[in-house]
Amino acid sequence: MKTVVILAALVAVIAALDIDLSVEIDDIERQQKVLSLLENIQQESTDADWWQIGSEYDVEANINSYTDEKAVEEFLHYYNSGFMPKDETFSMFNDRMREEAIALFKLLYYADDFDTFFNTAAFVRVHFNDGQFLYAYYIAIYQRPDTNTLVLPSPHEMLPQYFVDTKTLLKAYHVKMQNGNDGQEGVNNQNGRFIFYANYTSPWLTGNEEDKLSYFTEDIDMNSYYYYFQILFPFWWSGNSLEQFDEYQSDLFYFTYQQLVAKYYLNRLSSGLGEIPEFSWIAPIKPGHYSSLSTNYPFFSRNENYQINKVENAMNIQYLNNYEQYFLSYIEQGNSEILQNKKLINLRNSPVDLVNEYWFTNYELAENLPQNQKRSYGIVGLHLLAGTPDPLDKRIAIPSDLELYQTSLRDPVFYQFYARTLNYIFQWKRENLEPYSSSDLNLEGVQISDVQIDELVTFFELYDFNISNAIYYSAEEFNANDRTNFTVRQPRLNHKVFMLRVSVQSDVATSALVKLFLGPKYDSNGFHLSIEDNWKNFVELDWFMINLTLGQNEIERSSQDFSLYRKDTDAVAELLKMSKQGKVPFDMSETLYQPERMMLPKGTKGGFPFQIYVVVYPQTSLPLELTKYSLLLPDTKPLSYPFDRPVREASFKQPNIYNKDVFIYHEGDDNPNIYNI
Repeated sequence: MKTVVILAALVAVIAALDIDLSVEIDDIERQQKVLSLLENIQQESTDADWWQIGSEYDVEANINSYTDEKAVEEFLHYYNSGFMPKDETFSMFNDRMREEAIALFKLLYYADDFDTFFNTAAFVRVHFNDGQFLYAYYIAIYQRPDTNTLVLPSPHEMLPQYFVDTKTLLKAYHVKMQNGNDGQEGVNNQNGRFIFYANYTSPWLTGNEEDKLSYFTEDIDMNSYYYYFQILFPFWWSGNSLEQFDEYQSDLFYFTYQQLVAKYYLNRLSSGLGEIPEFSWIAPIKPGHYSSLSTNYPFFSRNENYQINKVENAMNIQYLNNYEQYFLSYIEQGNSEILQNKKLINLRNSPVDLVNEYWFTNYELAENLPQNQKRSYGIVGLHLLAGTPDPLDKRIAIPSDLELYQTSLRDPVFYQFYARTLNYIFQWKRENLEPYSSSDLNLEGVQISDVQIDELVTFFELYDFNISNAIYYSAEEFNANDRTNFTVRQPRLNHKVFMLRVSVQSDVATSALVKLFLGPKYDSNGFHLSIEDNWKNFVELDWFMINLTLGQNEIERSSQDFSLYRKDTDAVAELLKMSKQGKVPFDMSETLYQPERMMLPKGTKGGFPFQIYVVVYPQTSLPLELTKYSLLLPDTKPLSYPFDRPVREASFKQPNIYNKDVFIYHEGDDNPNIYNI
């Protein structure tokens, strides 16, 4: 059985994966209720029980049913002044929409019990914007202790229009209105289930060199992964229910963006696109981006050589420049007082945390400043790079790929922006962190004598996913619960299962941690890359614990067992079916991980050269209070250790560190847009 996305990813750990477990009756009922609000999210179901509840519920009359009266009053303030329209596109990059969504989240979060929470959620579902509801609802379920073990469906099934191009959706609407296919190209009727063959990008847009990476940037699971990351760790919320995990959050943000950018870079290299281009706030933005998505409006597209440095952007550009220059001043002074005195962030631990928080979280900035002064470097920067004009009506947002978490990864400027952000962090690390020494890295008495890995092969496969939530049904169809199924069939990247075999000679019996990294061997010009210049471009593929015995240890590890990746998610219909049976397949760590099939960059026919590092180092046990996060945190070291800081190549020549050249091949069609329809 496929595994599912669990929003309780960091709350508990179970030993077995992909196993059906009986759950308590209360949990089953809660699971069914939570999922009932997500069925055909854009359509009103006036005969549903939750609709009656939501229509009649009065928040103000039940103010005593919330643990934070101030949160209710804040919600009522926005409610009385008017929320965003129900059918507009919701974006966290719109200041007013973001404030309203946070008010909705707090209303849901501070509900005193589950019944109040569900009544409130039904009220929000009936009266408020669908995207705004989903954002607040998902975060609240994740944060609340009485719901954080419940299962939620993937974003691409909730709002398919953020993952499927307009042409395909129009075909689906046409088939629905005609009660069947009337000969449209690229549509297949399989026993009443309509299948629509879809490209990644519309054919008239093909030609942009970035289209070579559409299999990566437009992958539905990669974009769902990024949406989940923003749901699990909203930058504006410091009241995270993860307790002691807070101190690791800044490292998690750094790790997430470093891995995303490095993975994108590896795919650029193997696709012949070379280095990630740099940009300037005062020069034209070279890459254009032509979106093929639409909601009520077509998504905004940015032309090549977009002129970002114009009068209406002057204040925001000044803010961004000042933010970056302030950090450079901090580097020059060589101490953290310049940032601490500014009180921009919540400094809890080391200078590394300080730097990561400055660029990625800024809780103090988000919570302590007046409403009209709150700014986020990321939101301001990405908004300018998207090039979307500011609407006259502040209650609406002009949608663009870059300004929605479900679609951000589609725009190549996303990776340029975060490469720029990470470069500031890398610069600080080069000047402030000593590379690990030989004694830091050596595991005495342990030697990796050999590493063997199966041939690495990628390929494109066909994948079906449901888009019925984007279709409107008649009241009779909706209530009959016998609705036509609409499915998109799209090629996606995958790889053949491979085995990693590690031979370790040990003179000691000890517990150890094994990590596997993949990185580039040559730059885009074919020159060999030194690890001292290349440490920031490595992707962590796996980590696992082993108990070494005296003598020779033979370790085998299947790519299907790699810790940092998840399998496909189940559809909401399947989740409803399982919940009614009292069974749910649990994998408590998947939510934060990228899809398993995307772990390798796309290969080439003749094999593209990469290199791997296998590192064995002493296991440092987690403190007792953190053991429940052990599927996410292998130990107390940084998540990307030992590639979390600049590298001295000589120090990496240790018997417990093994470097090996590998090639990644690609079989079958090289272009995923094989249908061209």
